[in-house]
Amino acid sequence: MKNTPTTGAMDLPQIPRLWDLLNLQSNISSDAEEAWKEKVRFLDEVSQQNNVVIFVLNPFNNQYLYMSDRLRVLSGLEASSYTAENGFEFGFSRANPAQLDGLLKFHHIVADCYANNDPEYCKNIVLCLSFLYRNGNDEYVQVLQRTMILETDEAGRPALFISFGHYVGHIKKPGSIDFVISAPNGITIYGYDPDLKCVTEPKTFSEHEKKIVTLLAQGDDTKTIAEKLFISPHTVDTHRRNLIKKTNCIDTTGVVAFARLINLI
Repeated sequence: MKNTPTTGAMDLPQIPRLWDLLNLQSNISSDAEEAWKEKVRFLDEVSQQNNVVIFVLNPFNNQYLYMSDRLRVLSGLEASSYTAENGFEFGFSRANPAQLDGLLKFHHIVADCYANNDPEYCKNIVLCLSFLYRNGNDEYVQVLQRTMILETDEAGRPALFISFGHYVGHIKKPGSIDFVISAPNGITIYGYDPDLKCVTEPKTFSEHEKKIVTLLAQGDDTKTIAEKLFISPHTVDTHRRNLIKKTNCIDTTGVVAFARLINLI
């Protein structure tokens, strides 16, 4: 998918800092920030071995502290563009313009999630965002960004996030956008309707769906799954179709890969 006319950071709607949405003023100390800058350097090796882009973000000022060099190989973009002062805005400018409103609405869902839950609970949350991103060749590719808390402030609020960027064009439907909150009490998927410009009704996974994904990951076929769960093969196939639709994946192989990324299995 080729790029439409370039969208620069100046063309973007205002991107609020996460904690501006919560009216919080504290921040991680500069010493802790500098310490993490040193600690994360070993992640370059992890990034290369696993073919993912790893980055660290300070949500109080929307500043990337670190971006792995693997970014250049996987996307043709330079890490320095993200760690610059306007790096967060640059990152948003690479998203598909038709999905920007959805990304900003998901941003507000994140703020609400952290505002309405206990800090200890939040430490175990993994956020997964799948959307179209423009690489260095001016082509939109389907990516998935997994984010979790790396450091908290004195009040227990997230002060640094670590994220892992994956290419998922081989498992996700082209042009899809969704946001997943993987929490201790379950997994919730949010979609986005670009025509109505609204977040769609959140979806969860039933116990049968979880069991079926687990058995699919073990290599079981429809007949075997039906026998193990004491349901008909037709019911298993219905669940498989529903899982594909719910996750915006291409097929059940993609569902299994996606399930691993969002901690469903």
